[in-house]
Amino acid sequence: QALEIACLWTDELGTAEVWYHLLNLGWPVAATSGSDVMLNFYRTMAPGTTRTYVKTDGALDFDSYLSGLSAGRSFVTNGPLIEFEVDGAEPGETVQADGTADFTLALHTAVPVSRVEVLVNGEVAWETSATGNPHQRFAGAIDIPAGGWVAARVVGPATTAWPAMDSYAFAHSSPIWIGAVGSVDRAAELRSIEVLRAALLGAREALEEGYAGAEIPQLRTRFDEARAALNERQRGAN
Repeated sequence: QALEIACLWTDELGTAEVWYHLLNLGWPVAATSGSDVMLNFYRTMAPGTTRTYVKTDGALDFDSYLSGLSAGRSFVTNGPLIEFEVDGAEPGETVQADGTADFTLALHTAVPVSRVEVLVNGEVAWETSATGNPHQRFAGAIDIPAGGWVAARVVGPATTAWPAMDSYAFAHSSPIWIGAVGSVDRAAELRSIEVLRAALLGAREALEEGYAGAEIPQLRTRFDEARAALNERQRGAN
């Protein structure tokens, strides 16, 4: 399972918010990106300006790339490069639950970056401003709850010029899981269930309007199943 977080045609922060809600349900959805370039359009970015970096294990080939991506050993970017660790664990790995953890974040960037953040279950747990130095290193401590995930995010001002060629600079690590891959924090899970249920309701209304008069039993069934799954999660079933 993967979600394209960074892309020319979408807002990275908006798409990331959707991703956070999926992670808060314990779904290890991998973060990906893509230029999605149409070279006959003058306004599109150059190929490869939005990328997914993956830490591979073993041979440097496509199979090991996909394996590393599936395991969450990755980050997405349209320019800034990041190296993120929490108590020595890297994206795709786990840290001990309940307590305080130390993190380090190395940032290497050829485009301006204004904000550096560490997220816990989709909420900003630590943040600072970046300087104009292309190589920066940050360190600190965060509170770790009983379950969920931790990730790093950097955001910059508008940067439509090469090499980013996007609305703004952006990079995001895949999550480091707390305790075990797929763990959840109950409070964060309940918040995300409410958000996803509201989004599902709006999408269902748009579906009915767009397919007015048509027979769409399979589509309706999928929406019904999704709503039932969220209701079951709310009642505490896993």
